[in-house]
Amino acid sequence: MTAVMAAAVYHGRGDIRVEERPVPEVRPGELLVRVATAGVCGTDSGEWDHGPVQHPVHARHPASGHLGPVIPGHEFSGTVEAVGPGVDADWLGREVASCGAVACGTCPPCARGESNRCTTYVGVGLHRDGALAGYVLTPPESCVPLDGLGISLDEAALCQPMAIAVHCASRAGDIEGQTVVVLGVGGIGTFLTYALAESGATVVAVDLDAARLELARELGAHRSVQTSGDDGDAALIRDAIGEDELRVVFEVSGTRGGLATALAVSPPGTRIVAVGIQGRPVEVDLAALTVRELSLIGTNAQVRETDFPRAVELVARRAGRWAAVAPWVLPLEDLVEGALRPMSEGRPPAVKTLIDPWSRTRRPLRGGTS
Repeated sequence: MTAVMAAAVYHGRGDIRVEERPVPEVRPGELLVRVATAGVCGTDSGEWDHGPVQHPVHARHPASGHLGPVIPGHEFSGTVEAVGPGVDADWLGREVASCGAVACGTCPPCARGESNRCTTYVGVGLHRDGALAGYVLTPPESCVPLDGLGISLDEAALCQPMAIAVHCASRAGDIEGQTVVVLGVGGIGTFLTYALAESGATVVAVDLDAARLELARELGAHRSVQTSGDDGDAALIRDAIGEDELRVVFEVSGTRGGLATALAVSPPGTRIVAVGIQGRPVEVDLAALTVRELSLIGTNAQVRETDFPRAVELVARRAGRWAAVAPWVLPLEDLVEGALRPMSEGRPPAVKTLIDPWSRTRRPLRGGTS
């Protein structure tokens, strides 16, 4: 008999069902991982609320070949249960964190160390079945063993969003010793604040929400500014920067007002990293960009070979202290009402919501190793 597992299956907008699916058979060059914990992010809630955008439900994905209902989940941890042909047997039984990236390794971007721009890039849980299930297939190149790091499998599921933050920081160039502003410290902004502070930057965290700012300070923000979304925000931020020379602004809110504020507070030569994805086209004064020599920089995903190992290292530095970011781990049956719906309505239950596909009830985050 074929072994079966519980899985959250995306059938279309507003339609995710917990179903019984066969445990996938391990393929050449891949690992079969028993999922311990999977994270839910804004991409997942967006696909549920107004997708499919990336999920290949109605059109076959050109690289993965997937067509039809798909299992989401691209941030995860677990234990390697089986290895496919061509994979070192030393992976068996190891606990791993995975970033869910599948890249060819041979195209020009991959050869340059830019696997996030791979010409045949596939995201586990985006373009093929992912980790909101009992088991998932993933390449070993997307995994980092947790041996000796002192982090729990719950905490290891935070490594992929941390890798997104690490990549955002890398897009700004050298930040050590520099003063940077983070506009929006919910979700990725929280991880970005920590990654920047741990990399030696002086971080000014900006948000509308006092609780988010309190968490940002706990994670290393040196100063914080609570804004109100009006024309006076830029002046408040400038006051917080004081006599420091501002070199980088990270716009994480993805709002028109956030981008306008980023441009308003940036002195000549500032690098503006657009992290948040704007919902619609926004006008930008390119003349000001030219005259003031501002740099407007995009960022997307993460480089699994460099950003992800760095992210695992950063999560390990705070082992046992991540409950403020992800206090609870939910069962698979609570995915929609406990995570996707509140996230899509702008009321996320926490900075990061985690799912345990084997649990029947909500439980606290397990921190550190037992």
